[in-house]
Amino acid sequence: ATINLWDLSNVAVAPTPVDGTTGYSVVYDGSPSDPAAVTNGRIAYTPPEAISPGIKVQPETYTQGGPSGLTLTGCIMTSNPGATCTSEFQSGKRIKQQLTGFGPMDLVFGVDASSTDTSTYQVFGRLINATSKSLAGFVLQLGFGVGNDFVEATAADGLAFSTAFRAQPSGSGSSSTQYPFGLFGSAASNDNFQLDGFFASERTGFSTVQSLTSLVSDAFYGPYGTMFGPWLNQGAVPNGVFWDFDNNPATDALLMAWETAPGVWELRRDLGQTCDTTDPLVCTPGTTLANYVPGLSFDEVVALLGGDTSVLAIAAIEDLANLNLNYAILLGDMKGAAAFTLRTIALPAQVPLPMTALLLLGGLGMLPMVSRRRRRELA
Repeated sequence: ATINLWDLSNVAVAPTPVDGTTGYSVVYDGSPSDPAAVTNGRIAYTPPEAISPGIKVQPETYTQGGPSGLTLTGCIMTSNPGATCTSEFQSGKRIKQQLTGFGPMDLVFGVDASSTDTSTYQVFGRLINATSKSLAGFVLQLGFGVGNDFVEATAADGLAFSTAFRAQPSGSGSSSTQYPFGLFGSAASNDNFQLDGFFASERTGFSTVQSLTSLVSDAFYGPYGTMFGPWLNQGAVPNGVFWDFDNNPATDALLMAWETAPGVWELRRDLGQTCDTTDPLVCTPGTTLANYVPGLSFDEVVALLGGDTSVLAIAAIEDLANLNLNYAILLGDMKGAAAFTLRTIALPAQVPLPMTALLLLGGLGMLPMVSRRRRRELA
């Protein structure tokens, strides 16, 4: 069987907005026209990187892990009109799946079951905690139907999470999660970066427990849980000072400092460039300070970064709410099914935070008054 489309029967789709503005396809547990239908999530898209409806099924034959590796039939990715499954790094492939509630979010995909061959689709996933709470993790399930009619698949249905897929980072097995590299990761282990992650050089995310038709988060690996407690929502992440080094809104600005308490900042990076030690012509903007500078006022941060407020801005460090997912879906003959469902459930954090996390969160000043400041230009 092959996947041929994202079925929008339970989705309220908005048109593509103007460039730089985010649009949403809101996912319901039934028909969007039903007044009783409930939503627990939505797909976000911001042109020109992605357009409405926010997800596309891309047919593309490619091999993972060399000639003897897994041959993929295609991928499920964001609806980026200029990108395919094998487009270069940072070409914009991850689906922006915002979890807004704690019930199921059901994405339905149409299937052409005329072929008896198996097919495997890589999923470029990103779960964004847009709920009102911190999360303990997530559950993914494969099955059929939406809302109360959902039935999880069985071994007889020809639908499963692939065990032959090799997730990143290397050694993760057939599925993995990780918070974005710009915040956590070692440049020495990644050819695409010259700077280590802002918070730590160690990767971090949830370990996963994968079965035939479910993918469930387990405990944290790496430093995220120790530093921030459960998975922060968008309204609770701290603010940062970002440097628009190329004065181009289409490219990501570089995080330079963060607000550790209301009005108190820590500088971790400086202006300039970091170059590859083996190839001095390969450079990236910014340098990491050998010793961080805590306890600064906002004006002191600006002064230490050259005082040019035209290229500096305060914004929430939103990637602390964004979890990247790497996995693939295997389809067999599907018994003639016309569609299947990929269900996502957000798991709210139910247990009290460890005392160390409570103390740190208090130090971060994660108050609604502070964290709701999404972005402001520096005056």
